[in-house]
Amino acid sequence: MGSFICEYTGELIEDKDAERRTGEDEYLFDIGEEDGFTIDAARKGNIGRFINHSCSPNLYAQDVLYDHEDSSIPHVMFFAVDNIPPLQELSYDYNYRIDQVIDSNGNIKKKYCYCGSNECTGRLY
Repeated sequence: MGSFICEYTGELIEDKDAERRTGEDEYLFDIGEEDGFTIDAARKGNIGRFINHSCSPNLYAQDVLYDHEDSSIPHVMFFAVDNIPPLQELSYDYNYRIDQVIDSNGNIKKKYCYCGSNECTGRLY
C-alpha cells in the first residue's frame, strides 16, 4: 500500500497554452496552483499517460517537490491506494467535475465514463 508506481511526464506548458490545444486534451494533466502549468503527454511522455480513469481507482496522484521548491511546477507521482494484484489494470481518478470542461465556443463539453465501477458517475466531465 502506498507504493510508488510512476511519474506522469510530458511537455510542461502554461495553462493558457493548454486551453488552445483543443481536441488534444486526452493527455493533459493540470498541475500546481492557480494560473499554473499543465503537463501535455500527447507527443512526449512515459507509461503514465496510458493509465486510465476509474471512479474506483487503485492509484492516486500526488504532487511532489524533490529537486526544487516551486509549487507551481510539481512532479506528479502515482502511488498505489492498496495492494494491487498481478494483471489488474492500473487506474486513477482524473478528478474532473461535471460541466467543468468548456470548448472554444463556450459550450459545456461532455465525456461519458465507461469504467464499470459500482461507484461510476457515468461522466468524466
